[in-house]
Amino acid sequence: MLDSADVLDEADLGEAACPCGNESFEVAVGFAGRADGEIRWVSVGLRCTRDGVLGVYADWKISYSSTAHLFDQV
Repeated sequence: MLDSADVLDEADLGEAACPCGNESFEVAVGFAGRADGEIRWVSVGLRCTRDGVLGVYADWKISYSSTAHLFDQV
């Protein structure tokens, strides 16, 4: 997803599960921007389809410019 392949070596991969035991989620991507309008952080959030609990399951810093292509990928 997005440019996550660039940070995959540093990732701590695991299964996602809600405390209720459900493993079905809705997925959303969030961006934090810098003052110049470029993207500073990408976060991936999941919402449990059973009880609605929200969580951030991945995030990574973007340390390059231009980042406009990331908006187009979601």
